[in-house]
Amino acid sequence: MSSISNKAIVLAAFKHLIGERNTCVIDTYLHDSYIQHSPMVKDGKAGLLEALAYLKQQPAPAETKSPVVRTIEDGDYVMLHMDVAFMGKNVAVVDLYRLEEGKLAEHWDATQEQPQNASITEGATAVTDGHLTLANKSIVERYFREGDAALLSPDYHSHDVGSPALEGCRIHRIIGEGNFVMAQCSTADVVCYDIYRLHEGLLAEHWRVAQAIPAKLPHNNGMI
Repeated sequence: MSSISNKAIVLAAFKHLIGERNTCVIDTYLHDSYIQHSPMVKDGKAGLLEALAYLKQQPAPAETKSPVVRTIEDGDYVMLHMDVAFMGKNVAVVDLYRLEEGKLAEHWDATQEQPQNASITEGATAVTDGHLTLANKSIVERYFREGDAALLSPDYHSHDVGSPALEGCRIHRIIGEGNFVMAQCSTADVVCYDIYRLHEGLLAEHWRVAQAIPAKLPHNNGMI
């Protein structure tokens, strides 16, 4: 599996494990030391197998189109930004994976219900300007640190709707690929994933998926 990109590995794992609920390939895609941070799933391979068994009991989605809207690969990290229909609701989801030895070794996520008759995941998807990855990551980090409105493009557009205020937000990770950069952040109560599209050195488009941290998690790993 090492001959293909980490992004391709994650997309294949998502297709087979989540899309097809094929538990037979779990050893193909998951590292033996798989660490789970999701607030909905228990730790390790056993936790994911339990979650997949639950999914198998649910009706198969009528929509066969992939829910993945945009992806970012940065070294060992891969992010999926998705528009998911689940149990009668549309939710925006960010999945973040760390890979080790060509397998999924760690997973974080957040989900946010989308407004009726609206999408908070629409917008540009094409990854470009690969040579600007480091510069664009620095711009996003500077924006979080300084809040400088001069870093916003004149036609800046945010798709964020109704997420909570994030005063005192702490950045944990910034990953980027070309014109797309994602910041994984948290407060004492909320985990948040902010995704930006940059154009000519300015923030041009923004998406956010934020989720409250529950009082009790099914593991001891935290959501961050």
